Amino acid sequence: MNQERNNQIVRRGMIFGVVFTLVAFPGLYFLLPHFQQELGLLQRLKLGVECLFFPGLFLLFLIIHVGSQRFGNSAEDPTKVVAGSEPMKIELRVLSNTHEQLLLFVINTMGLAVLLPFAYLSVLPIYSGLFVVGRFIFWAGYRHNVLWRAPGFAMSIVPAALGLLYCCAMMVFRFYT
Repeated sequence: MNQERNNQIVRRGMIFGVVFTLVAFPGLYFLLPHFQQELGLLQRLKLGVECLFFPGLFLLFLIIHVGSQRFGNSAEDPTKVVAGSEPMKIELRVLSNTHEQLLLFVINTMGLAVLLPFAYLSVLPIYSGLFVVGRFIFWAGYRHNVLWRAPGFAMSIVPAALGLLYCCAMMVFRFYT
């Protein structure tokens, strides 16, 4: 494949991931139940923490998956060989990117848990679920064809960017009012 074709595959994947995310969030928001009463700060923080469990479980799965591949080959000593095979190199890259994305997810989730208006707090569990789905699509795509990781990447990065922009805007707005 040439670079132009590769760019087209990645672009289409990113567009698919963005569109899926922008359709899934409001679709799930209107289909799923909402909180019935305002949550206090402690309850909001608890909700934020609860939304971290499944993404954390996915990270744990990746760590165990990579660790289990180190047994019985030269990668047992990662100071000598980082990855014992090409598939393991991919798994390490997925793990690294998921770690980066999870850091943004945690900051974003906790910020949104505190700053979102009550009526929109139900997007936090949706965000958590779509984050895990996006990371799984990223992982599966990366394993099959590295260019196919784009939809999963978009499903992780777009909500993070929008959520962090919202949190920053709210902080600036609160500072000046």
